[in-house]
Amino acid sequence: MGWAAALHRLWSAAVTITSREQLAALVLPPLGELPGVRAVWGLRHAVHGDGVLAYRWQGVPLTGDLQSLVRELAAEVAGPAQVIELDGRLREHGVTRIVAARFDLPGEAPGTILVAVDGTADTGFVGACLSQVIEVTREAVRRLSVIRGEQEQQVRDALLAEASLQMDAVLDTEQTMYRVPRMAVPAIAEGCLVFVHTDGKPQLRSAVHVDMRRLDALLDDPAGVGRLAEPGEHTLELRARGRVIGLLVFLFDRPAERIPPATFLRDLAARAALAIDNSTLYEQRRREVMRMQQHLLPTRLPRTDGLELAAAYTVGDRVLEVGGDFYDVVVRDDGAVAAVIGDVCGRGVDAAALTGMARHTLTTLLQEGLSPARALTRLNARLRLDGSWRFITAAVALLRPDGDGYAVEWTSAGHPAPVIMRGGGGAHRATGGGVPLGILDVPRLGPSALRMAAGDTLVMFTDGLTESRDAQGRMFEQDGLARALGRLRDAPVQLLVDELTSSAEASDDIAVLAVRVRECRGQ
Repeated sequence: MGWAAALHRLWSAAVTITSREQLAALVLPPLGELPGVRAVWGLRHAVHGDGVLAYRWQGVPLTGDLQSLVRELAAEVAGPAQVIELDGRLREHGVTRIVAARFDLPGEAPGTILVAVDGTADTGFVGACLSQVIEVTREAVRRLSVIRGEQEQQVRDALLAEASLQMDAVLDTEQTMYRVPRMAVPAIAEGCLVFVHTDGKPQLRSAVHVDMRRLDALLDDPAGVGRLAEPGEHTLELRARGRVIGLLVFLFDRPAERIPPATFLRDLAARAALAIDNSTLYEQRRREVMRMQQHLLPTRLPRTDGLELAAAYTVGDRVLEVGGDFYDVVVRDDGAVAAVIGDVCGRGVDAAALTGMARHTLTTLLQEGLSPARALTRLNARLRLDGSWRFITAAVALLRPDGDGYAVEWTSAGHPAPVIMRGGGGAHRATGGGVPLGILDVPRLGPSALRMAAGDTLVMFTDGLTESRDAQGRMFEQDGLARALGRLRDAPVQLLVDELTSSAEASDDIAVLAVRVRECRGQ
């Protein structure tokens, strides 16, 4: 009845333990209480090889030379409970025989329990009790394995989710290449290398290791890198959209049981491949957009003795379609200079076509000598005739020499008002006004007259500059523009436009065109 009660307690407690260490403390003491038992020893073996990971005991301590002897005895145990005759060994401990049994579970560290008994023990009874304890132990280890597997799966799922967030958070190829191995080391592996196929050959793009000196030595050996780049046990293809774009190599310096499953590594490689491919395609598309955008703008601005001209254009960070911002400058035969700026509603191929048409129409008409109002009216008529749903904000600044400065005729069709920076200090917004072209049959324009003296600068821009917002949601027009202009008051005109376009955190395209009256005309 005593053993039956003890066995019941074992089964009840086996479902509550959370570690192998708790298991040893659970199963060894009841065996030690059996009649004739002098000691109970437990050995946890390595999954691979002959090593012993842990020694546990009840009764005679398993230390010193006794460990070697018990390890030899355990090597003779193949499975079910069996009796080992000692031939005088362990006599000093009163031990005459060993009743031992071994348990194995796939993927788990095997174990051996040895019960040391004296001549009074009933080895048949001890063996039966040991077999029952082995069953409890096997079930407890199986349960711990399931729990550990579930926990590891949760960790891996969380890691995959975090890896996806981290890798998808940027669309810069170099940053993505860097983040992939940083997510893997040291959580998944001791080292990680990213190769990308270039001209059909794998080229190392990023590498991280817990011991960078060791990795550097490996990378200094071309043959070593070549071996790493060959498909192998821990080398995975980076495959995205049906094509192989590179290789992901994991370097492990840990026991085999701590290496993540191959399915997990493949899943991580698939997500890394998609992130790398997305960033690569994004950058390619962005370069194409920027090249196309440049074709819609003048290659260079004209030179004129009395004025300094500069322009800058930046593509919005979160867009991959051609925008509709444009600018140009025309030097007319009568000596007047017409500075043009505009913004077509929308993005894409249709907007790009309309942008090219609008810029060409305005510059041609102004070159022919038409006034800004007539040129904008003609463009409006063309838009209405074509039936386009898109509208255009546009403005023309016509500058005519006037004494030691310039008289400026500003005509706006719903475009943001420019800023005049005075050479003596200070800046203020001019008058905008008007209605965008393409909306009304008869355009409504906003004319105003300005005068610029030597050193003054007229800054024209599209609404991508003034409507950009900072992290707090404040528009650049509220106070950012004034601060930037104050900081750039004495800057060269090209630096002025470059700094303005980079100062705003733009999500839309920005075009800036600046005209400065030279200090000394004719130089």
